[in-house]
Amino acid sequence: MVVNPKLLCINYLDYQNDIRDMISKVDGKLIVIDNADILLDNDTRKYISLDDKNQYLIIGRNPKNLFATKKNLFELVRKRVGEQTEFTIKEYL
Repeated sequence: MVVNPKLLCINYLDYQNDIRDMISKVDGKLIVIDNADILLDNDTRKYISLDDKNQYLIIGRNPKNLFATKKNLFELVRKRVGEQTEFTIKEYL
């Protein structure tokens, strides 16, 4: 659940929605997309790569058509510390 109005979270529950339509209606948000490999078609990926109104955090394995470069690709690293799990990011390539 998102309680911050500056965030828009999209995940597997949105698979029947038109993702491009959803993001084209918002401005000034951080848009978090989980399961991007499933949710984003090529046209939506191209739209995102040229969108200058919002920022994106895209969680997926396929950066195709997102105009991603080495400096903006990261890998999520999970580490178990006792009963807790810590997440960090590291450069992907």
